[in-house]
Amino acid sequence: MIRAVLFDMDGTILDSEDFITWSFLEASRIVGVEVDEDAIRRNIGRPLDEFSALVFGGLRREKYLELMKVRAKLVEENWKRMIRVFDDVSGVLSLLRSKGFRLAVASSSKLERIVEYLGYFNILGLFDTVSGVVDGVRGKPYPDVILRALGTIGVGAGEAVYVGDREVDCLAARSAGVGFVLVNRKNYGYDQGVCRPDYAIESLRPLPDLLLYINKN
Repeated sequence: MIRAVLFDMDGTILDSEDFITWSFLEASRIVGVEVDEDAIRRNIGRPLDEFSALVFGGLRREKYLELMKVRAKLVEENWKRMIRVFDDVSGVLSLLRSKGFRLAVASSSKLERIVEYLGYFNILGLFDTVSGVVDGVRGKPYPDVILRALGTIGVGAGEAVYVGDREVDCLAARSAGVGFVLVNRKNYGYDQGVCRPDYAIESLRPLPDLLLYINKN
């Protein structure tokens, strides 16, 4: 019986992945660094240190620090106008809460960023808890953020599903022992050879009926 639904944030709750990509591309342009846009998009969802190693691994440390300083300024100045909540989020979350499901966010973002962003968009209160990267809690593909959320709401792994849009989300769900629902919003090319989801949907709208089906079977 599924009692809890955990969500990834970027690309699942927030339409933010184009903004994340832009912020790295623009910062790279400003400091004069060549970067592979596909590598940026492919590694969204990983913790920042791991993302940076994969995308900017060959960069001198001084140049990398300059790039990240520029990028931080771009993010601070632009995120409120360039990120939005997906249209289906508030309605689906409210419906799931009315049906008694416990809800959480488990993201590789820093915890303070999750709280700031969800609070700004007035959806933080729809979740029972949010879990992000803090000291001792690693981001995906490690299971830490998922396990921390489950521990906070008091639900076992076998009673939860994780909803996300990336292979790294699926890998984290598998490591945590929870089911994985792929929400393939933009059909960016999810590789099922890396990690096969239990179910796949194209938006959150079918999720309540899917959970009803799972619990009946």
